[in-house]
Amino acid sequence: MMNNVITWFELPVQDFDRAKKFYENVLEISLTEMEAEGFKSLAFPFDGSNVSGSLIQGQGGQSNRSAMLYFNAGQKLHPALERVKANNGKIVMETTPIKSGTIAHVLDSEGNRIALFALEA
Repeated sequence: MMNNVITWFELPVQDFDRAKKFYENVLEISLTEMEAEGFKSLAFPFDGSNVSGSLIQGQGGQSNRSAMLYFNAGQKLHPALERVKANNGKIVMETTPIKSGTIAHVLDSEGNRIALFALEA
């Protein structure tokens, strides 16, 4: 039985330390550093039942600007957007209310287009 259609994602990064700082600060989480087959990665929290992913360095990938990944920014969106700006990110679609909460689109420190979701603005 499939619980989630999406099970794992990978985003390319050019500057490993800058990307680590961006995601840890904006989402207020800790990333786990891993290395396999010559590629360094930073894994998002994973408990065996949640959807997760990683930031990958060294694969020569271009920044993602098409597939949209939505990250949980917690209860309120505004503080996360302030952290985006403070960590070399850029807001490309301002806070937008949707039926289930609030979203915004941002460019991370590596130029990947992502979205943030929160219950309140």
